[in-house]
Amino acid sequence: MGIKKSVHSSSDQLKGRFSGVVYNYTVHGVQRDEAGWGQSVSIPLLQPGMFGLMDQWDKYLEDFSTTGAWLPHRYEEDHHNCYSYALKFINCVLATQGEERLDRDEFTEKFVIPRTRKASKYIMLYRMIEEHGFYVIEPPGPQTSPRPGNGSC
Repeated sequence: MGIKKSVHSSSDQLKGRFSGVVYNYTVHGVQRDEAGWGQSVSIPLLQPGMFGLMDQWDKYLEDFSTTGAWLPHRYEEDHHNCYSYALKFINCVLATQGEERLDRDEFTEKFVIPRTRKASKYIMLYRMIEEHGFYVIEPPGPQTSPRPGNGSC
């Protein structure tokens, strides 16, 4: 899961835009990693035309991540975890924009499942190509009708 900041061990991330920083919430609290997240699935949340808000989201993410709610001793694997961190941040941003908050089920259904399905298809394709190889053929040209008198019937 990822939210691009200006997006795995158990999908605990908010991914940085330009700096490549990934914000993770784990048993160690909020971490900021610059590497190791290349296999992550990014879930875009901004609608086209709203990319000007990314810088504002960057500030919200930094402020949000430094609150006491995300200290290491508060981490609970089942209830106060990476998913809670991401969803709570998203809902904070939505609230500042006057938008309706998402619950876990809505967020999962609307954002997470479609992306993981797409990623699963690419992974399956990659594995099949890796196992069976591949080749490239030219697509067939446009179908033309046979000229009168040249048919086989």
